[in-house]
Amino acid sequence: MSVHRESRVVPCSCEQFFDLVADVESYPEFLPLWRVAHIYQREGDVYFTDQQVGVGLWMSLRFRSRTQLNRPTNIEVTSDEGIFEDFRISWHLESAAATRCQVDFELSCDTRSSMMGRVMDVMLLETAHLMVEAFEARARKVYGAEPSH
Repeated sequence: MSVHRESRVVPCSCEQFFDLVADVESYPEFLPLWRVAHIYQREGDVYFTDQQVGVGLWMSLRFRSRTQLNRPTNIEVTSDEGIFEDFRISWHLESAAATRCQVDFELSCDTRSSMMGRVMDVMLLETAHLMVEAFEARARKVYGAEPSH
């Protein structure tokens, strides 16, 4: 199983960051590799999404995911479809100051194929790090905040 964990303080409130992460249909606009993210069903604080992630021109992964929203502190994304035996993204948000949010991010996946598992091991670290950076950049763009250091 591949796992990536990352923590950082982002320059916006937890509610604002929560809204960015919860807006899955905007992912293709700013997230590297995301080509499609479409919500096809909603049930209260849960929604189900069709997603497509591309790796270069030669590889594209389609999968469905389930997202549980626990405003304003947690978002859990899971999938066991397609190549994934178990795929999880966990966002935990905690106020760091009036205009700052402590973000704890974890992405883990286990694939049905050992060959695909090796590919995911190589891709996971860089992709997960780029995701967190893209969300922080999106927060600065949408909310006009300066980068945190």
